[in-house]
Amino acid sequence: MHRIAVLVAGLAALGAAACDSHLDAEVGGALLPQALGVVAAGTGPTVVVKPGQAPPTFPAGPVRLAIDHAVPWRELAPILAAADRAGAQPSFIVGQRDRLRGFVVADPLSDQYSLRLRPTAVGKFCLSPPGTKEAYCVETGTRRHVSSVYVREAVQKAVAEYGITQGWVVPDEDARWGDIVRTIDGARTCCKQPFRVALARASD
Repeated sequence: MHRIAVLVAGLAALGAAACDSHLDAEVGGALLPQALGVVAAGTGPTVVVKPGQAPPTFPAGPVRLAIDHAVPWRELAPILAAADRAGAQPSFIVGQRDRLRGFVVADPLSDQYSLRLRPTAVGKFCLSPPGTKEAYCVETGTRRHVSSVYVREAVQKAVAEYGITQGWVVPDEDARWGDIVRTIDGARTCCKQPFRVALARASD
């Protein structure tokens, strides 16, 4: 019995170690959000963006943006505008577990009707059809993070109801980068047919 107990304890320890061995993607101290719908990482020097830090300097040409998941939109929006002014061509880096992957924040949208997707700072995501200010909102129980699963389900229902297959993501100013990524990712991976989604920026 003692040997069995030791064996069970050993297996439990190995299982715990296996769980603890999971690593999140990190670049220069920035913890990156996770995503399912990813692409190959872009080229160019990597610029790290962390919350509360001075805005980075951007070179002209291709640059990879590694943005910490906790950076709020009120800080990130002017940084992206500064990148545009510098002539930078940013690509975005996210994680798939501990692997670095690229992430597209703006699909080309047509002039057709678009859904409005709004991530907030309290784990809430709201969806509005075109032509109305009314919104269907869902929030996680912890109110800490937007759930890409909830986004996926809500957008899937909206596509079935309205027949609209594209949407703008319009974040609250306190929405964090990780929640913005989960909103884009959940919408883009909602359905069997392609759903195009783009992050609305001040210049749009």
